[in-house]
Amino acid sequence: MIFFIGAINMGVPLVAQEAPADPMQQALVSTPLSSEVAPTNNFSGKAVEITADGNTHFENGVAFAEENVQIHYNGISIYCDRAEYNPETRDILLIGHVRIYNNTNFFSGERALYNLETKQIRGLEFAGDFAPLKFRALSFNSVSQKEFRARDAFMTTSDSSSPDWGIRSRAMRIYNKDRVIFLNTTIYVGKVPIIWVPYMYASLKQSGIQIQPGYDSTWGGYLLSSYMYAIGNDDHLLTRVHSDYRSLRGYAMGLDVEDKFGKNDRNTGQFISYYAWDANPNINNAPGQQRIVNPTSGNFEQRYRLTFTQKFYLKDDLYATADLTKLSDFTFMQNYYPVENAYNPQPDNNITLTKRNDDSTISLVTRWQMNNFQETTERLPELAFDFNQEPLFGLPLFYDGTTSIGQLQRSFAINSTNYPNYQTPSSYNATRFDTFHQLSLPQTLFGWLSLIPKIGMRVTAYNHGGDFLNTNGAITTFPNTPIATNGVITSTHANNLNWTGTTVRPIFNAGIEGSFKISRNFEGVQSRLLGLDGLRHVFQPYGNLSYVYAGGPNVNQVFQFDRYIPNGANNLTKSGYQPSSTQLQPLNFPQFAAIDTIDTWTIMRLGIRNRLQTRRDEGTHDWFYIDSFIDINGVDPYRNGSVSNFNNRFTFNPISWLALRLDSQVPTTSQGFTEMNLQFDIMPARWLQVCVGSAYINNYNGISGNQPSVSVQWKLTDHWSLSATQLYNLNESATSTSTTSSGYAPGNSLLYQRYLINRDLSSWIVSLGADVRNNQGTSTQGNLTQYGAVIVCTLKDAPDVTMPFHLNAPTANPSPGSSANPLIPGN
Repeated sequence: MIFFIGAINMGVPLVAQEAPADPMQQALVSTPLSSEVAPTNNFSGKAVEITADGNTHFENGVAFAEENVQIHYNGISIYCDRAEYNPETRDILLIGHVRIYNNTNFFSGERALYNLETKQIRGLEFAGDFAPLKFRALSFNSVSQKEFRARDAFMTTSDSSSPDWGIRSRAMRIYNKDRVIFLNTTIYVGKVPIIWVPYMYASLKQSGIQIQPGYDSTWGGYLLSSYMYAIGNDDHLLTRVHSDYRSLRGYAMGLDVEDKFGKNDRNTGQFISYYAWDANPNINNAPGQQRIVNPTSGNFEQRYRLTFTQKFYLKDDLYATADLTKLSDFTFMQNYYPVENAYNPQPDNNITLTKRNDDSTISLVTRWQMNNFQETTERLPELAFDFNQEPLFGLPLFYDGTTSIGQLQRSFAINSTNYPNYQTPSSYNATRFDTFHQLSLPQTLFGWLSLIPKIGMRVTAYNHGGDFLNTNGAITTFPNTPIATNGVITSTHANNLNWTGTTVRPIFNAGIEGSFKISRNFEGVQSRLLGLDGLRHVFQPYGNLSYVYAGGPNVNQVFQFDRYIPNGANNLTKSGYQPSSTQLQPLNFPQFAAIDTIDTWTIMRLGIRNRLQTRRDEGTHDWFYIDSFIDINGVDPYRNGSVSNFNNRFTFNPISWLALRLDSQVPTTSQGFTEMNLQFDIMPARWLQVCVGSAYINNYNGISGNQPSVSVQWKLTDHWSLSATQLYNLNESATSTSTTSSGYAPGNSLLYQRYLINRDLSSWIVSLGADVRNNQGTSTQGNLTQYGAVIVCTLKDAPDVTMPFHLNAPTANPSPGSSANPLIPGN
């Protein structure tokens, strides 16, 4: 369970001056009383001002003040009935109706002892308020500026005299902005205790206790539970234990460990282990994905995941990283970690040693195929030297480059889908040496025109090359040929691997980038409604001419390691490696990183950027922005056509309740395609928020689709609101005839829907609803419709805080409008 706890911080340290040599002289001073002596070590020399309505005097070197005592120092104000200040020990004893104010927080109590030098505080019957938390305790003690301890304490975020929820603990340790440790703790809803734990570790960054019951059609009824605790007295080593049950799959358990240590806790790592006894390993898989042919005895398949990640600094400029994952089988992630599988279906396995200097980086990478059901480009190992762009010999000429050498191997996946006629392609390997060097000469001509001419040379050598030959004996970029039955791929024929001798590819590149800006101010443009405080128009034309000559063997005759992923055998370009991405490739090096796919090209990219800027929050705000560009292709090995699509990147964010983003491509030739990704958010009234999105594509390698989405939040009353999210598929792929054959949902279908009713419970908002997901035919859940019930409890003052008990679909989408929302185009 997460609790956002701010530690007691007395602001700028209280500083004071010692009492005069003759304290009795100071006793004769009437109010206000002020200690005025020379500063001592570690003190700034500022005086502590003490005033009172009653008696004020010095006695045995201690300043006393009574009745309506006020103490002021450097932004800190303290009020109490009686105070005693000892300049020798720097302690102030506060008695009766104690109130302490600083710039952000308020504390009160009956007795407190505060030390000006150490900034430690001890109090009795103490209470405090540091947003969003309110607390009270029988006793309170600050061990340091970052650690505080309380006994018989109660915490809540409610402003009411009768809080609607809270945590009562016999003892607690609070670590500033980091974590809270509770002993003998009870969580209350109103005055009703709902859960008791003898020990609870509450990180301010992630959940502690978590209990998640529910139902999902791919898991059945389930109960997921986890408990996190710290090993030791700090949070440098955190452990989380998982105990889960799914009625369709059985029992599973796991242990996660997180560590951080060293200078500024910069060494960080994580260990994840999860073990499942799967009673139905073959259910809920995509067509053709037979997990096992013969389940083990008792119909239980033992499945697991082991993940280890670590970043470890050997020196300030030298560190090692590890990212390792061992899986029992190729569908484990989709079956047990569906959310992570959506963005990381194939975890990596590599160990890297990196040395960073001001002008260069040296890295040694080892990457291998730990899971033989996942295709991997292995580096066994690879050493790389990267040189930052730096002036050459103090001249206005800049140099940058990279050099690498390594033993590389492309290891294909085995027959992980159990196709009866599947043939695993032959793996290939080579020792590759690659070196790239580039010179650039940034220039500003006439005081306004920016030009950057550049020229570079690359040599890539392999100890042997090769290519694939299809059944007709023709060279192909594809290692295998899929065979379909009734539109479904049921087997794969491996193409023949043809080895050749030593291969060297010299590559030359040259280019020039240019741009200039024209701006004009319109100070008279003022509009409160549109958020305009003056207006500036910035007009920036730009261009990038890039030429590459690739000598030696053709790309098709070079083993592909760092490569573009081919789109399909029916849509080949000059190189055969048309990328799956719809976006234009980088024209500059080393940004273009597909080393083995580099081919001859001549491309001119022309564009115009337009900005409308206004003043906002003492800065400059982009009120309107559009970037329009197009590629003119002399030779483009990756896309057919002499001219690319016309691209636009458009954002319009005039005010906080209105935002529009549109990324689009429209065809300029018959070989082009149309793509539009839209996101539009508007809050026309305090009680209504609407988010509309769309992901549209037409005629990209025979694929067409339109998936609009809409999310609505409607506030009915001060306590009740409704919200709904829907994702549609309006038309199917141009080449598909059914969901089964294409993997695309049929036209005019509802892919995802979620409906919630929300109740404001003062401190919490409770949401109750359901969601339905219509999975596509080749998705991770195999053309199934998923159902899930949803109960979400959100703390209003800290939305990231979750209840230790919640009910949610295991693959539920994040909240509409969030940065991780998969309904947002581009995510």
